[in-house]
Amino acid sequence: MRERSWLLAGSILFLCAATNSACENHATSRNAEDGATNIASAGTSSGGASSANGGASSAGNAGSGGALTSAGSAGLANGGNAGTSFAGASGSAGTAGAPFGPIHCMPGTGGDGKHDLPVSTSDPPEWTLGAGVSAGTVTPSASFASTTYNQHFPYWIYTSANYVSGMPAIFLLFGDGNQFLTDFHAATVLDNLSATHALPPAVALFIDPPSDGDRVATYDPPTDEYTNFLFNEILPQVIFDKYSVSRDPEAWSIVGYSASGGQGWEVLWNRPDDFHKFIGDNTSFGAAITYGVDWVKVIAAAPARTLRVSLLTSTNDLSDQRGMWYVINQNVAADLADQGNEWRLLIGTGMHYPPLDGEHDFPNALRWMFQGCSF
Repeated sequence: MRERSWLLAGSILFLCAATNSACENHATSRNAEDGATNIASAGTSSGGASSANGGASSAGNAGSGGALTSAGSAGLANGGNAGTSFAGASGSAGTAGAPFGPIHCMPGTGGDGKHDLPVSTSDPPEWTLGAGVSAGTVTPSASFASTTYNQHFPYWIYTSANYVSGMPAIFLLFGDGNQFLTDFHAATVLDNLSATHALPPAVALFIDPPSDGDRVATYDPPTDEYTNFLFNEILPQVIFDKYSVSRDPEAWSIVGYSASGGQGWEVLWNRPDDFHKFIGDNTSFGAAITYGVDWVKVIAAAPARTLRVSLLTSTNDLSDQRGMWYVINQNVAADLADQGNEWRLLIGTGMHYPPLDGEHDFPNALRWMFQGCSF
């Protein structure tokens, strides 16, 4: 097992004092974590709910189907597929691979492992539509009324220009959807990568936090609530019935930043027969500690899974009483490596917010995620 750096309380205080008051900067940013001011992106509401009030208790809620507790997390993780038995959840093992066929991936090892993110002095070329590249389609913003949350989630659906109805497509699911469409230039990046066959034809669902709810309260709790919202509600209604996405888990990737990355990981962990791929920038694995879940320990104790994971953190990432995101993300990557998963970890020098490192790495993260894949 690899040696890991475990955080001491004194280290947190030192980092906060030594890194340009990083903790204070994060506490007032749009993407500040639990208990901080939450200034939502366009189409979402402002709110300042503390993560302690995030809608889940910190212990004893494993019976909800996907929640983990400090005492029970290893046991649930050792069960491996606990998340696939959610009552009424559609699209788990019984439909994987159908009806639009498998994807074939031979990614090799290029880009695997830990790397320093080069300092960028210009925007990635993929942010601008390439010569001769046809733009895909992004639907107008719509609002989905969730019965799970009794709240409304803004969403957009992207299809690449080479998507053909009835033919298989990869499926990408984004949290913080509007931020990825704007700051990460996701639609144009997808246009360019699909045009050069770095990605197969693609369908992507961009979901924002609820416009009448709170981002942190939606994303931070490590429960099955968001998973059930996805698989019982929005995916069947806006994706499965309308788009020919492959049901091969190798064709599915979930993408998130900060808190939406933390919830994205929860969904991937709950649905191992649906998602094998994950892209997380400054992922808030540490937020789950508030609820008694230590993802580093949970992943280490679980049986090996078939995962391909791209993570990014930075030397000035979030640090607070729950730990240092910079350390936690590296420890998660070490777990993944120990279990033989395909993994990639980029280390930048930026702040938690704005996520400039993640924005600049996004095209390469997608490229690595689906390299060697075709239908």
